Amino acid sequence: MNQTPQLPAPAPRADPPAATPRPRVRLWRGASRPSEDAAVIDMAVLDTRLNESLDVLRDAYAPALGTGGGWYHELTRPEPGTTATALGLLAFVEAGRPFEHFDDGLAFLAARQTSSQDALRDGGWATKTSLGMPVVEATGWIARFLARARCDLRDDAPDLRRAYHWLLQNQNPDGGWGSLLGCQSRVWLTCLALRALSQLNPYDPAVDRGVEWLTADRTAHRPGWGPTQASRPTVTHTAFALVTLAEARPDLRSERLLDAYDWLLANLDPDDEHTWIETYDVSPQGAGSKPVWRLALWHHGLPIALTALLRDPRGPHGPAVARAFRTLTRGEVAGPRWNGYPGSGRTSLWTLWWRLETLIALARLPLAGSADVVHWLPDAAVVQRAHARERPLADLLPNRRLVDPVALARRHWAASLLVLVCLCSAFGVAAGIWGWKDFWLSVILPVVLTGVNESMRRRRTQRGPP
Repeated sequence: MNQTPQLPAPAPRADPPAATPRPRVRLWRGASRPSEDAAVIDMAVLDTRLNESLDVLRDAYAPALGTGGGWYHELTRPEPGTTATALGLLAFVEAGRPFEHFDDGLAFLAARQTSSQDALRDGGWATKTSLGMPVVEATGWIARFLARARCDLRDDAPDLRRAYHWLLQNQNPDGGWGSLLGCQSRVWLTCLALRALSQLNPYDPAVDRGVEWLTADRTAHRPGWGPTQASRPTVTHTAFALVTLAEARPDLRSERLLDAYDWLLANLDPDDEHTWIETYDVSPQGAGSKPVWRLALWHHGLPIALTALLRDPRGPHGPAVARAFRTLTRGEVAGPRWNGYPGSGRTSLWTLWWRLETLIALARLPLAGSADVVHWLPDAAVVQRAHARERPLADLLPNRRLVDPVALARRHWAASLLVLVCLCSAFGVAAGIWGWKDFWLSVILPVVLTGVNESMRRRRTQRGPP
């Protein structure tokens, strides 16, 4: 293939340095912690953010010039793209919400699926920068969407079987995936292919080879993943690899896997978005040939890390999950933090998607595992993790704060007023200002008022809210 002028792409940016290694931490799994570390997830906030995000997608939908319609990764641009359209439709599928233009989106993807006599090209999808050649960056996402949406029996949907075979044909001999066959295997692209294949056919030998490539060379000194096997680990790639392994091999629970979760927790800053760009050259003619185009992947590490922490076989780390949730849900969904490129005024489907996937995963999280103990209290439920089931429940609860005297006085204002009157009257008797007869006359009315107030308050409590 002749060298083609490089298409415009975001400026190259070096992979971010890995966080400074920290001592291995021991994860807190239910032990008593200070009250400021309480893991609080407001489900009302989660549901509101989820609905607002879907509304943004509805407003950004655009019809295509030919068949169907969809989204572009920059939401303000009118012409749809294949990957962005699959992600937009997948958001509604995962959230379990109907979308009025779903059939049009399917038609758009079906029209863009590559048809070729070449088995290495037939059935895949290209991106706008891959010069018409199908690549994993698009095919992996679209195949996963079609499998999750159960579109394999629809006549108007893309041919999922051909997409499945495209992924198999373009797996490298080492077990990983690059943009296409012969390109260097990369962690992110291998995860994309494995997430699609684990939905299509988790028992295919290609999945075993991909998992083996992904888990090879993991050691206690290098438990995380970077852009390639030789790269230094990053929060983003480690989290995405853990999410992928949890889907492809949900029963996998090795010491190396647990080390990777510990590394992620030790290197994750729940107050940092972990947003950066991974750029790399693609050489369709194989290793050693000149690059033909450059691809850029926008990484949003915090939501992916939160999704990964929810998959920890030992149970989620509550304080870290709660802090990451607060970071991700602050601000308005229509603002740049939720759907914008960092440092620019452009809106991005990727920023919106990763938050959406995380919120959906959090909403679906089963709070109790198979060996956990659930304590049903009158107004709350406490889940006692399996590893701590022999400990007294009182030892697992957060430390209780001292009683707030102001709040107590506001709640029992009538009783507080009665006590104050009694104290003042008793002081007057002791000082000889008035006698005992005056004392009793001064407290009769407050006692009656207090009794009436307490009786009404108890009745309201028993009836409950209207």
